Amino acid sequence: MRPRVLRTTFASFALLFAPFASTQTTLTIDPSPLHTHVKRLGINLSGQTFYDSGQLLRNLTFRNPGFEGGTWQSILHCKIVTPTTCTDDNAYTVWPAGFLNGAHFEFLSGRSGAGTVRSSSAVSLNQGVTVVLENPPRPPAAGDFLLVRIDKPGKPEAGWWPDLAGGATLAAETHDLSPASPGKQALRIDASRPGQTAKVSSYFDSYNGRSFLQMRGHFTLSFRARPLSGSPSVAVKIERLDTTHGLQSFFARPVPLAPGWHDYTFDFNAQEDGTALGTIGLTFTFAGTSALLDDVALTAAAAPDNPTAFRDEVVDTLRDLRPGVLRYMDNGTNFGSSLANLLAPPYARQRTGASTQESLREDIPIGLHEFLVLAKAVHAEPWFSMPPGTSPEEAANLIQYLAGPPETLWGAIRARLGQREPWSAVFPQIHLELGNEQWNARSFAGATIADPTAYGQRAARIFTAMRATPAFDAARFDLILGSWATVPWWTNQEMTSSRAFDSVAVAPYLFNEFNDAKSPEAIFGPMLAQPEMIDSRPDGYMAQQAATLRKAAAAASKGASVGQQPRETNPSQEIGFSPGLAVYEVNLGSMSGTVDQSALDRAIPSLGAGLAVADHMLLMLRDLGVVTQCLFALPEYSNDFQSPTQPRKHIPLWGAVVDMGGPTNLRRPQFLATQLINAAILPTMLTTHLTGQNPTWNQALSSNDKILLDNVHLLQTFAFADGPRHSLILLNLSRTDALPVNFAGPLQPTGRIEEARLTSAHITDTNETAATVTIKRRTLPLPAGNAPYLLPPHSLTTLTWTAH
Repeated sequence: MRPRVLRTTFASFALLFAPFASTQTTLTIDPSPLHTHVKRLGINLSGQTFYDSGQLLRNLTFRNPGFEGGTWQSILHCKIVTPTTCTDDNAYTVWPAGFLNGAHFEFLSGRSGAGTVRSSSAVSLNQGVTVVLENPPRPPAAGDFLLVRIDKPGKPEAGWWPDLAGGATLAAETHDLSPASPGKQALRIDASRPGQTAKVSSYFDSYNGRSFLQMRGHFTLSFRARPLSGSPSVAVKIERLDTTHGLQSFFARPVPLAPGWHDYTFDFNAQEDGTALGTIGLTFTFAGTSALLDDVALTAAAAPDNPTAFRDEVVDTLRDLRPGVLRYMDNGTNFGSSLANLLAPPYARQRTGASTQESLREDIPIGLHEFLVLAKAVHAEPWFSMPPGTSPEEAANLIQYLAGPPETLWGAIRARLGQREPWSAVFPQIHLELGNEQWNARSFAGATIADPTAYGQRAARIFTAMRATPAFDAARFDLILGSWATVPWWTNQEMTSSRAFDSVAVAPYLFNEFNDAKSPEAIFGPMLAQPEMIDSRPDGYMAQQAATLRKAAAAASKGASVGQQPRETNPSQEIGFSPGLAVYEVNLGSMSGTVDQSALDRAIPSLGAGLAVADHMLLMLRDLGVVTQCLFALPEYSNDFQSPTQPRKHIPLWGAVVDMGGPTNLRRPQFLATQLINAAILPTMLTTHLTGQNPTWNQALSSNDKILLDNVHLLQTFAFADGPRHSLILLNLSRTDALPVNFAGPLQPTGRIEEARLTSAHITDTNETAATVTIKRRTLPLPAGNAPYLLPPHSLTTLTWTAH
């Protein structure tokens, strides 16, 4: 039977006081600590793009600003072997024959060894690429994981859009370089004959139908050039191809080129008012001339308090969110990189690829140093997803870069980049994860060690090398195994095969399959039930993940090694070792189903979705002790939704923002909920007790992700403390009813209480076109006696106060 609750209208959704009722919910805060060293919720930086909310960096020509070459580092999984060959298990690889000729190879599993690839084939006869190994140190075995690494110089125009006429050509120049350039390659343009023209353009803010980046403020254009023959000049223009107002020019002039290499710098101002639509382009036009071009930047000026390479709007957005952790995973652009490349200046940074589903990568990765400067600026602990092909030597060098004194080789690199003090002295903790989503070979083909035993063993080698580095401080580093959220068995296999790790991280996405949208209740009943189903019930897969780690800790407490290694060689598995469970990504995961586009637009970026994700993260903290969690992600305006019977649709997911520095600066409910929670989280979590009425609902089996759960709690409560400072987070998951709550006990809210609340008139409200869902704040005294505090339906409320 449905519990009696007080029904209210939304006209007064702030603070409401209901008449005393005989049946009521009383909340008492227990002063005993439940969890300590609690972190604020984190977020993934995700990847840089040139077209939507992923335009993160101040240099708007970030894709390949130095016209550098490429490098490839991929992982093959040997399915068929001979004494000198390995045939990959992916029959859909797009690499042409010879793509890996001359590559370096290294065994990542089994007995180690390295050498050279003599030749490689294309896929054929439903078989993957075959590599022929030159005098391998041992025969490859079926199931081996083989790292292949090869430089791909040339193609300097990658990441740019060339337009050639009259036989003009572009080529890589690797000898005649500017003495001031840190790079190894420049762009050679030959358009010296009559009628020849060569244009190279960098385009951005090119999402059809909307803008994510308005040109406002001061900008600087800079480049290096050298004329070779013909007319020594280049025409340069920056303009928006505005589909509403027509062409808008920001900068246009011919630039005479002096003999030899010279640097050219121009400043200009722009004042777009938020109405501009259409692609922005920076174009260099060479006509009747040959020249060299290098190291281009179109950079927005930084505010005085922005020391980073990221746009002011990105930094301001993160500061508003106050993430406890900021995770770097550049959506594939960094998967094939080396540590040296990730620390190279942008003009010298190579384009790096890993995927077997492409043969050209056009973007350089975001630099590790730039990322750490950003994390420092927004007061977040950094989480670095290392390339999966990281070697033990690179792992040791990474620790030296992060923690070594400036007199060491890699500490000196850090100091030259502007950070003399070790990063390990800047951050309370640095999180280092081997690879990204290593179980997911389907999504990240060529960038995974997709076997829990092989991955665990490789991670043991990497983490052992880190711990052996003189600068390593166990208190400052969190070494992370990445695992598969829905498969606890996978986690167990990884841990029993590994050693020297501190944490295991998973990505427990919600609402992965979306089929039923016939009513708001059909959508949000199961969506809001799923967190409790996953996290708070013993058979939930996140509860099982936590149980798996508890068993590992129990084994360690008895002197057994998790990795079945002698304790003296197993530094993280001593008696008392307790591996932590972390969340590297979390959000809705609605990538497939049968609903139409209108249902996706109504449900996925809604208030209800924001509440579901918030509840999920808070339950994982309260019930499972997961103190390190990262929402996915800051940008990513839209992604594909796959339907078996309908044309491809898009999901307004996974970005927590709509835009940053565009026309609106709108933030989705997932962002607002995380922002609200982060303002209330304090270092110690306390237990809350509910007595009296504790309303629930029974969620019938839904075709949305097969969600089924009885006695789902409508009211979820979370308490925190930091000395005299206290806070409460209250979630009312009812779709229709307000819930009254009474407070009792010595730690109940008293005195001057700051209230903040996230809700809206409808659970389907979104912020896609206007700020409909907002946080409302007020200061209030709570009433004494029996007058309860009323929580509106579908709402998230925080109360903060200082005890006297």
